[in-house]
Amino acid sequence: MYTPAESRHAITNGASSYRARPLVRRSKDWTLKEHEIVVSHWPDVATIQQLLPHRTIHAIRSFATKCNLRKPIHHWTSEQTALLKRRVREFVSQKEIARELGLSPLQVTNRLRYLGITYGRRPPPSTGNRLMDDILRRAFDLNMTRAELDEACGSGQQFQRWSPARRIALKHIRKAVEMMEGELTIEWSEL
Repeated sequence: MYTPAESRHAITNGASSYRARPLVRRSKDWTLKEHEIVVSHWPDVATIQQLLPHRTIHAIRSFATKCNLRKPIHHWTSEQTALLKRRVREFVSQKEIARELGLSPLQVTNRLRYLGITYGRRPPPSTGNRLMDDILRRAFDLNMTRAELDEACGSGQQFQRWSPARRIALKHIRKAVEMMEGELTIEWSEL
């Protein structure tokens, strides 16, 4: 027997009683009308789902694939490729390049990979310490990383860990200057 809550949904038909069931679409086939809606509104999946509320987004995309409907493919022009190369040389981020070209960051990333373009090493930023700025700039010009500078000077990780708030022993500075064929001098300002 049914509980009182279920009895509200029960329909009696003569001597037998049964529960009413919600209408469920049993067929997975797409009708011609649904096909027209998908084709005419593609790629706006949100609109298609509003017009076809009984279809999931996954089902709509799957059906669109069967109908040879795909995302629009972007074809790179020579002007866009030249702009991309120029912006990479200027160290502009991929998100900003994508915004400028009206593309997604993934499209820019994929194009960079396809062309084999990578961002070059940036020159070290100014730290406010003239001596260390000159040493790090010279190491950059010689295509040396801070780790390679430490290894060449035998200074442990002094240059890798250095920051404006941290001191470095003068012997490490002297060794780095000599190793990079420089000269350590003192200049006095006139009073």
